[in-house]
Amino acid sequence: MKKTLSLLLFAVLFLGINKAYSQERLNFNAEYTGDFLYNVGGLKNGGGYLGYAKIGMGAELWKGASLYVGGGTTHGITPSEMFIGDYQVVNNIEAGNHAFMEHFSLQQYFGKFSIKIGLQDMNENFAALNAAGEYLNSSFGIHPAISTNMSVAIFPLTGLGAEIHYDINDNWHVQVAVYDGEIPSFEDNPYNLNWRLNKDEGALFIGEGQYIRDNGTYQLGAFYHTAEKKYGFYVNAEQEVWNNETRSLKPFVQASFANGISTSPQLGNLTAQNYFHLAAGLNLEGVFSKKCLDMAGLAFTSVFLSDKKAETAIELFYQYQITDNLLIKPDVQYVVNPAGLDIPVDNALVGTLRFVIGL
Repeated sequence: MKKTLSLLLFAVLFLGINKAYSQERLNFNAEYTGDFLYNVGGLKNGGGYLGYAKIGMGAELWKGASLYVGGGTTHGITPSEMFIGDYQVVNNIEAGNHAFMEHFSLQQYFGKFSIKIGLQDMNENFAALNAAGEYLNSSFGIHPAISTNMSVAIFPLTGLGAEIHYDINDNWHVQVAVYDGEIPSFEDNPYNLNWRLNKDEGALFIGEGQYIRDNGTYQLGAFYHTAEKKYGFYVNAEQEVWNNETRSLKPFVQASFANGISTSPQLGNLTAQNYFHLAAGLNLEGVFSKKCLDMAGLAFTSVFLSDKKAETAIELFYQYQITDNLLIKPDVQYVVNPAGLDIPVDNALVGTLRFVIGL
């Protein structure tokens, strides 16, 4: 029965993709991100290079339905593990040397209602702000109160899930989702192709309400892991407060709480209760360019742990869109009280030069 259903699903997707190709409803995308990084302080001085390449394909299969398939590969140094010893992970493409499937999902729209199933990244649709996503520190992308307290389907190891989204009106939106409760490590799942669901591993449930209006986004969410009995809440907000056609100013704030025992991503044996996360920042678009081709930002992110001092990272960046396909971003972070290990670690100053090539 399982084999028959798999063959039927494959046949439906094949026919849909073939039809999309014949009607020119396929689109491809590719992007490469590279970072030259050097650290002073922390565990030890040092640096090097790390990169992340990804490619994807989207297809309109039938009315209201779309399929997206994508994969990636990461390579190079792991700066938080090798040099810095921080808890939050200063670089959001740090993942070691791996190749992996990231997306294999089908989304169907029914007017204001949509459902998406398959392999997906929770953080692409939940607990994410555009303004905060401009920064390199991982905590600006996904709240560490979520990502370090439980197994979560996020980069680089995404997971099986089902998401439902409903647009109440142009301003109010709600979404809920359930994801696999245990995402296997690269050791057990080297290419992220070992997809399985096990009731003993539980599930991660998450829900979020959004209010979007006048260049502002406000989010309130909650999450619960059934097997680990962990729960929490988060709030995100960003709002453009000034715009003179050539420049704009947008502050943002992020806060989250969780009750679980967390494990530092690169630590080894440290466990600590990461019960609260707070971040805030300010982005200025159009610093020198009247065409809004550049942006600068200053922000901080802090995690508060039960058994040690809070770790805080202060980040400053500037980026310039050289062409439609090339962006450069110098970035500096100062990490106060790196808390990723169970030994005292000096403060760290991290400089990064990022470039992004997109097709």
